[in-house]
Amino acid sequence: MLAGAPGISPEYYKRYVGGADVKIIFNKTFPLLRQAEAALVTSGTATLETALFRVPQAVCYHTPIGKVIAFLKRHVLKYISLVNLIANREVVKELVADTMTVEQVRLELNRILYDKEYRRQMLEGYEYMASRLGEAGAPKHAARKMVALLRRSREE
Repeated sequence: MLAGAPGISPEYYKRYVGGADVKIIFNKTFPLLRQAEAALVTSGTATLETALFRVPQAVCYHTPIGKVIAFLKRHVLKYISLVNLIANREVVKELVADTMTVEQVRLELNRILYDKEYRRQMLEGYEYMASRLGEAGAPKHAARKMVALLRRSREE
């Protein structure tokens, strides 16, 4: 199954899927994640959502400027996925630029699906990442704090 992005037409996906038996689903990403055993994810926000649903994943980014991105990834950017950026460590494998190959995707998907220890470590990494995000409702808590601070500063 493929969770289609809202702004992208089914025809776009069909160019890549070809005759493969892949069903493209739109506007049902969360129900799809609830049932998924593994995922290959490309969008920044989707990597975080997938982790919060506790679905093991590989982050896949193909780019036409692969050599530039590969250089940046090795020398400047530590991580590119929200999951790894929040955890400040590698929780999910990032297949980017020169490491984004069919063989690498196949190997990573096999590890996610069949290597129980690898899968367990990724799920533990998700728990760590979630703890760094804090409790649910963080925007509401932040807004309450800001209002309290504004009231205090007005009173002073």
